[in-house]
Amino acid sequence: MPKALVAFALKEEFSPWRRRHAFRSVWLAGHSVHRTTLRTTEVLVALTGAGARQLGRFPALMNQVTPSLGIICGVAAGLRRQWRSGDLLAAVCVSEPKGEAKFASDPALIDIALQCGAKPAAVLVSLPRIAGTAAEKCRWATLADAADMESFTLMKQMHEHGIPSLALRAIVDPAEMAMPCDFEAALDARGQIRIARLLSQLVRRPQALPGFLRFAWLSLRATSALARFLDAFFERLDSWQGVPRTPPQTTGNAERHQL
Repeated sequence: MPKALVAFALKEEFSPWRRRHAFRSVWLAGHSVHRTTLRTTEVLVALTGAGARQLGRFPALMNQVTPSLGIICGVAAGLRRQWRSGDLLAAVCVSEPKGEAKFASDPALIDIALQCGAKPAAVLVSLPRIAGTAAEKCRWATLADAADMESFTLMKQMHEHGIPSLALRAIVDPAEMAMPCDFEAALDARGQIRIARLLSQLVRRPQALPGFLRFAWLSLRATSALARFLDAFFERLDSWQGVPRTPPQTTGNAERHQL
């Protein structure tokens, strides 16, 4: 049975999909993982934390699980105005902020994603911090279609382990929308959002409440669309003829996989 390792940053991104299936929690390689079976694929979901703060445990997890494919998914900020809230983007490649290093999604997995309704995005950039203003997004739009904080590092690790992978993101905030709160200040050491920290910001700035409620609604709509998409994706995955790659044995493998 093929295995798919699916990585979300936040538990809130995973929750709509988790509610649709009988995931059970297991402990693998020092990592809490959620496991289920969808059609003929064993699916294992791991949370990386925002900015991939839990990434240190992933090499051991991938070595133990030996997945047939990897999917890096969650929400993202739109950088270009054609992308609207709720759009699902399949990234052709992911980039670091300087744009020098890039890793490509597996073409066969991109094809399945497009068949399920995702839109192709040439570049997804992983930033060290949230692009919180329209001005910041405008600057980054010269490099990429959308921005997150984890995909590049995760894609790099999956390439190093020879795992065919796909970076998939649901747009929450379009290019013209600013963040209503300081979400980075609300993160704990594991990279998960602490609701109490967000509420304390709203107590200090009650005028931000309408924007926060709108952002929360857009986030729920985007993650719910992502959950429906993942169901459709795994329905079609049976037709995928990809073969797991052999993990590279030499150093410098990242350069061989870069675009």
